[in-house]
Amino acid sequence: MLRPAVSLAVSRRNRPSEILLVERSRKLRFFGGFHAFPGGAVDDEDKSVPVEGLSDPLLAPLVVAGARELFEETGLWVPRGARVPEPDELREDRRRLMAGEIGFGALLSRHLQHVDARDLEPLCRMTTPPFQTVRFDTQFLRVLVSDEAEVDIWDGELVSGGFVSPAAALERWRRGEISVAPPMIVILGEWGSEGGVERIRALAGSYEDGRLHRIYFSPGILLAPLKTVTQPPATHTNTLVIGEEILFVVDPSPTDPDEQERFFGLLDDLVAEGRKLEGILLTHYHPDHVGALLPMQKRFSVPAHAHRDQMARLPKAHFGRTLEHGDEIDLGRAPDGSSDWKLRVYHVPGHARGHLAFQESRYGAIAVGDLVSTLSTILVDPSDGHLATYLDSLRFLETVTRGTLYPGHGPPAPSGRTVIEKTLDHRKAREQQIIDALSNEPQSVGELLRRIYTDVDPNVFHLAERSLLSGLLKLEEEGRARQSGGGYSLAP
Repeated sequence: MLRPAVSLAVSRRNRPSEILLVERSRKLRFFGGFHAFPGGAVDDEDKSVPVEGLSDPLLAPLVVAGARELFEETGLWVPRGARVPEPDELREDRRRLMAGEIGFGALLSRHLQHVDARDLEPLCRMTTPPFQTVRFDTQFLRVLVSDEAEVDIWDGELVSGGFVSPAAALERWRRGEISVAPPMIVILGEWGSEGGVERIRALAGSYEDGRLHRIYFSPGILLAPLKTVTQPPATHTNTLVIGEEILFVVDPSPTDPDEQERFFGLLDDLVAEGRKLEGILLTHYHPDHVGALLPMQKRFSVPAHAHRDQMARLPKAHFGRTLEHGDEIDLGRAPDGSSDWKLRVYHVPGHARGHLAFQESRYGAIAVGDLVSTLSTILVDPSDGHLATYLDSLRFLETVTRGTLYPGHGPPAPSGRTVIEKTLDHRKAREQQIIDALSNEPQSVGELLRRIYTDVDPNVFHLAERSLLSGLLKLEEEGRARQSGGGYSLAP
C-alpha cells in the first residue's frame, strides 16, 4: 500500500538556485543518515485543514502536510495572515505541535493564519520503487521563503540543515562525504539550470509512465529493481549498472519481455549519453538473476563474465572472462574523477556454486547477490547450496564490507556490515532452535518444522522445510545430530 507524502524543494526568493537540504538522523528507518528535502507523510488532520488558492482539491491535504512538516522540521513558517506570529510564539507553538499538545489546524486558527496553495507549488510526483517494504506516493512541492528566513533544526529526526548549491552538494556526494536520498540526486542534477524545472517534471512524469527510475544509493551504482519470478516475500530482483564511463550490468534479471524492454531502454539512454556498455557480470546462475541474460546479449552483443561453475550451467550464453577470487575489473574513472577505479571479485559460495560478490574500490559499495537479503532470510537449499560454506562466505564478507551493501532482493543497506552481522546472528539463533527441538528420539523434518518455524507463514512452509533440512545436514556433518528411522535426533 502506498502512503501519501510530501517532499519540499525550498529556496530563498532572491537565491532560487540554492536549495534546502536536511540531514536525517541515522536512527530513522527510512533514509536514516541521508541528506534529503524536508517532508513527511500526510496525517489525518491534514485532510480537514482548509486551503486557499487551490486549483486542484486533491492537493489540499498534501499542501497542508507540506506547510506543517516544514514548520515542524525546520521552523520555517509559510502560512499567511494579517499578523505574522512573533518568533518566540512560533518556537512555543512548534514545541507544542511536535509534542502533540495542539493540532496544526488549531494553531492556524489561534493566529488567524491560513495555508495558501500558491506558496507550495506542485513540482513533480514520484512513487517509491518496489524494492522498499514501505512505499510512498510523494508529491514534491516547490516553496519560496524570504531571504531572511532562518532554518532552525532541533534534535530529533533531523541533525542538521541549510541552503546549499546543488552542484556543491552533488560534489560532496561524489567524493563520498555525504549520502543523498536517491530522488534528490535526480532533482539536484537539474535544479537551477535553464529549463531545469521542466526537465524534472518530464523525468518524474516518465517514471509514472513506467520508465525506470535512476536510483543511486551510492555514486556509480545505478539500481534497477525489476519484476521477476522469485521466492516470496520478494517480487523483484535488483539488477545493477556499475560504472560511469565504462558500464557493467550485474545480474540482468527479468524473464518478462516487457520488463526486459524497460531495462534495455535505460541502457539505451545511458549509451546515448556517451557511456560504453562493456559487459555483464553474474553473481550466480539462479533463474531470477539471469532471466534477461540471453536477450541482453542478443540486443547489445556484450560478453558475460562469471565463475566457471556458473558458465557450466548456462551453456547458451556467450562468456568472456572467467572470474576468480581476488580478480579485478577496470571501471575507468570514478564519479569524483579519480583514476584507477576497480571492481574486486570475491568468490562466496554456499547459496549457490560459484556465487560471486563485487566490491568497487572508491566507496566500498558491494553487490552481494543472494548472500544477503534485506527483506527476509536467504534460502540455502541443500540441492544447490551448503549451509556451512554459506556461513563461511558471510563471515568473509563481514571482514571486507565497509560501505553500502546491494542485496539481490530488497533495498540497499548503507551500513552493510551491520546487515551481515544481523544475518549471522539470525542463523546462529535458528541453529540453536533446531538443537533445542531435537531429542534422543528421531523426529521427521515435518515434525521439527512445525515446532521450530512457528513464526513462518504456512504458505512458505515448503521453503522453510528446505532451509531446515540444510540446518540438520550441517549439524549431522559436525557430529551434533544424526539421521535414523526416517528422522533426525541428537547425536549420542
